Amino acid sequence: MQVGSAGKWHLPNANPADSARSQMGRSDPAGNHYFRRRRQVFLRRLTEGFSLSMSTSTTTKPQLSAKRLALKRKLKGGSSAPRKKLKVTKSNIDDLPWKTISRPAETGLGGDDGILELEEVEGVEVVYEETEKGRVPKFKVVEEESKPQTDDEEEEMEDAAEEAPESDQEEEENSGSDSEAGDDTSAFDFEKLLPEWQSFALNHRLGNALQAKSFSTPTPIQAAALPPALKGKDVIGVAQTGSGKTLAYGLPIIHYLLNQKRPSKKRRPLRGLILTPTRELALQVTSHLSEVLKAAEPSLPAEGSSTQKKFPPHVSIAAIVGGMSAQKQRRVLDRGLDIIVATPGRLWDIMQDDDSLALEIRNLKFLVLDEADRMIEAGHFAELENILRLTLREASEEQIPGEEHENEADEEVKDGNEMQTFVFSATLSKDLQRNLKKPMRPKFSSKKKKQQKPASTLDDLLLRLDFRDADPEIIDLTPEGNLISSLQEGRINCLTSDKDVYLYYFFLRYPGRSLVFLSSIDGIRRLLPLLELLEVKAFPLHSQLEQRQRLKNLDRFKSIPNAVLLATDIAARGLDIPAVDHVIHFQIPRTADTYVHRNGRTARANRKGFSMLMCAPDERRVVKALMSSLGREESSIEELDIEMSMVDKLKARVQLARQIENSQHKVKKTNHDRNWMKEAAETLGVDLDSELDSDNEDNQANRSKKARDAKIRGMKEELKGMLKTPLIGRGVSAKFITSGTRPIISDLLAGELNEHLVGAKKTEAGSEMVKGASSGKKKSKRKAEPAASGKQNS
Repeated sequence: MQVGSAGKWHLPNANPADSARSQMGRSDPAGNHYFRRRRQVFLRRLTEGFSLSMSTSTTTKPQLSAKRLALKRKLKGGSSAPRKKLKVTKSNIDDLPWKTISRPAETGLGGDDGILELEEVEGVEVVYEETEKGRVPKFKVVEEESKPQTDDEEEEMEDAAEEAPESDQEEEENSGSDSEAGDDTSAFDFEKLLPEWQSFALNHRLGNALQAKSFSTPTPIQAAALPPALKGKDVIGVAQTGSGKTLAYGLPIIHYLLNQKRPSKKRRPLRGLILTPTRELALQVTSHLSEVLKAAEPSLPAEGSSTQKKFPPHVSIAAIVGGMSAQKQRRVLDRGLDIIVATPGRLWDIMQDDDSLALEIRNLKFLVLDEADRMIEAGHFAELENILRLTLREASEEQIPGEEHENEADEEVKDGNEMQTFVFSATLSKDLQRNLKKPMRPKFSSKKKKQQKPASTLDDLLLRLDFRDADPEIIDLTPEGNLISSLQEGRINCLTSDKDVYLYYFFLRYPGRSLVFLSSIDGIRRLLPLLELLEVKAFPLHSQLEQRQRLKNLDRFKSIPNAVLLATDIAARGLDIPAVDHVIHFQIPRTADTYVHRNGRTARANRKGFSMLMCAPDERRVVKALMSSLGREESSIEELDIEMSMVDKLKARVQLARQIENSQHKVKKTNHDRNWMKEAAETLGVDLDSELDSDNEDNQANRSKKARDAKIRGMKEELKGMLKTPLIGRGVSAKFITSGTRPIISDLLAGELNEHLVGAKKTEAGSEMVKGASSGKKKSKRKAEPAASGKQNS
């Protein structure tokens, strides 16, 4: 098929059918529609025959609704009186009675996609005739004769033409109302069901969500932050960890979006951006807000109901974090989201290839910085500054005169909705971010330099963020000394080499879900195999693990009782892990705010928790500076009362486990080095020395390997025997449970006997503390008395 000078299609005479198939592309089973990449020919079957429409277009076909085509036929057809039909055969497509029609209303600037002219023909029937040259198409044109229209009929047609657009508009409104039908319009009785939330005037569906999640009373930070946030003010909130800060900024955002009209099938614009410092925190925030939205969504009709219909979610939210497929995240962004919870690094990577996302961030309604003090530390998150620059308002002198907005909707968003900024954290003090392991040096500088340098994290925020409020609402609910009311602290003073033994003693003495913080990944890699040999269920969490493995370890830690999570400070912020009983500082944190955030992983939502510092002699100075930064005394943390006889017996287990781990590590290292040499030699195409690649060397290596394996097996069997043997405390009789200076019969009958340490009761961490030096002397005397009495009895 070819295009003539008039822009119409021509069917060549030679092999027209083959030419049409090869150049016009594929046809549907009925043979009514033909498609070609650059131009399209559409054949539509009508009640009277066939209608052939042609578009001289580069990419787009005309989009006329069936109602408008029917109206056009009605207007052209005249009266419904019987008409005489005449069929005239045409062999050339140019001889058909083409009529130029106006382009549809959907086309125009930016939407016509190259349409130059639109023509149509009606009453055409395509018939193929077999000839010597093959099948040749013939066109039978149906010409009809009808009576002239009367004046009354013309007026009816004009009235119908005027009413057609109105009916189309009504259909669109009805479709919009159908989309709103999924919303639950029934009012929620806050006064009766949730009286504590009544004063905030939240969306009724949020009332259903709060009741479903059993949030009967707002937390202090929520009660203080919600009123100004719902009024459209910027909020800076500081409160202790586990106090409900996520809902403090999440509820105003969801309330605003639920009050908007339910979005149609079109791509929804981005309204809220929540930035977090870690992937785990971003996924947790997404999960919490999604649960609220799920509880707020109305219930769908029952299956089989005539009113059953799937509605798009009123509010959509997704996490954009590293360690996951960037292509999937781009596809999610292309579909449109209301709220994005992201880490700055991955979000900036996607924004560099997506200008539309950058434009949406310029038109944000809500911007949230969670754990803001970590986000704006010097040298961290350079991508954050690039993202925040997009949210800055343009000064009047920076605007280009005569520049117009590309999209009127964007202009309306800017005029009608000023961006709200929410900043939340547990610490916003500059002093808490000072590295305590570096000695303080006096700084000699001029007054001007001191004035130029920000004195607090809040000053940094004011410099980097463009608050729309001249006076943002600042809410500081930090407890005195940054100590959570339901948290109890303790410490163990020991040598660095003995920390493993005391940690193992703590796990046996106080069973529970424990989170152990270390300052380095190497420390986790050394401690993990040791605890596994001691049959402690431990899992690692650090930045060098793949994201799937990190999430998998978190799930295991949450589901297994008495599990241990060995983590670096990436787990110190924001993670809401249910029922963490103990937080153990195996290595002292570098800054005071890290100490506060570590402690915040336990004692959340007014639950009890215990925090323990393991302090070596060379770390005393750091602990003293830590307490000084928090405005507390070093003596405010009491020492844990430890039964040294048990610790001495546990040392044999730990030492044997270290020997096994060191032997296994040497074998792995030797095998790794040997394999690396062979692979390098094969890659370079060289031969190894005879000393490295000889049969004698292999035989000798096999003999030494067998000897090492036998030695390791023997040590493992010995360790298993130690682990099966219960540890008996001093003064407990190994033969008779009713005798000895420490009878255990009453504890055994009451079910309060510790399974691992015979003679110790089941008790919570923190119930046995040493208070002051004098208490320590009393403790030593108290331990000496049972020993003396034991000698007398013997």
